[in-house]
Amino acid sequence: MVATPAKLFMTMVIATTMFATATAPSAARAFGACMDNRAVQAAIAAHQIKTWPAIKAMAGISGQYTEVGAVKVCEQGGQPYYVVNVSGPSGEYKQLVLNAVDGSN
Repeated sequence: MVATPAKLFMTMVIATTMFATATAPSAARAFGACMDNRAVQAAIAAHQIKTWPAIKAMAGISGQYTEVGAVKVCEQGGQPYYVVNVSGPSGEYKQLVLNAVDGSN
């Protein structure tokens, strides 16, 4: 199967639309400020939070899910949470929100 420019363009439009829909803010999940990379690294070094790979493993997230954007740490209810957009093995997109301390939802 040969991908034509028109097919590639449509695939990109669909993927972008799906990503925008999957990453749209939800009223049920309001986040406070997100940490910058330096603050995340400092919190990991001080053992205040765990690394993303450790949290991903603790939560039992399959290796078939790959990150499609920045891995962020944001506050919710006074607790740090990893907020990560991923794509699954079938191309579906979803947002993972996991406690940065214990991997819970």
